[in-house]
Amino acid sequence: MANQKHDLVEYPIQDNVLLQAYWRDDAGGRGPAASLYVYDDEIMRFDCFGGDNGHCHFNLRQTRGRRWMYPKGSFQDHILQSLFDLRTNLNFCLQTHQDQRIQEMQITKDGLENAARKMETYLLELADKLQGETA
Repeated sequence: MANQKHDLVEYPIQDNVLLQAYWRDDAGGRGPAASLYVYDDEIMRFDCFGGDNGHCHFNLRQTRGRRWMYPKGSFQDHILQSLFDLRTNLNFCLQTHQDQRIQEMQITKDGLENAARKMETYLLELADKLQGETA
């Protein structure tokens, strides 16, 4: 099933680099999520589903959705982990991509940090709404 994105907001970082934050609700999971695109290719996707279901995908087309799992935790824990991964592992994801344009992409630190802060605020708002539904 396709990734169902609701309440999507976009944070342009620079030409050909875009961060999206949204609510995901489909067979793959339910909760806050975000995707980083370079040249319209989804380089990282953060599924902050809470419990033992949170994870990060990288180079989705190339790896056919491979992911690393997050430690068991709350939605908020997984959002914080996604920010760590975005800031720490993005260069690995870029450099191991099969498209040379993506390998050579230099993402501005200020642009990334600005978008990451906005993503954090929005995903935490979504997580608060979810916790209110399940309380």
